Amino acid sequence: MIDYLEAEPLIVARLKEKIPNAQILSSWGQPVIKEHHNLPPSVMIFLEEDRPQENAAAGRNLKIEQTWLALVVVQDAENEAGPLISKVLRALSGWCPENNRLGPFKRVRSSYMPDYSPNGIFYFPLSFSTRFVFNSEE
Repeated sequence: MIDYLEAEPLIVARLKEKIPNAQILSSWGQPVIKEHHNLPPSVMIFLEEDRPQENAAAGRNLKIEQTWLALVVVQDAENEAGPLISKVLRALSGWCPENNRLGPFKRVRSSYMPDYSPNGIFYFPLSFSTRFVFNSEE
């Protein structure tokens, strides 16, 4: 693996392909999300967690598990949330990018909770983990 954050553009491309009627955006954390009324429906992608696992080859090969958050953002939770959540789940659950450097994506519990803002925006977090080996000598 050359790019440690390689999963992010792959996830964005996958969701844009599978969900063409929603905005797919990338962010680097929930605190930087700026609320705009013209944003929903959308899915925002960002790295939720990065966990090193056991090391091999005298510490040069690092086994990494990354959890990526797909934050579903809608204004009409009753009519938009369920269908958009279903599309994200179908697009990412079990998906393995063609380059085969990343393991299959599996749904995991998110550290974020569904939320609602006073401006009428609803947030539904869906987290997916993937694993890969990072070689520190490449």
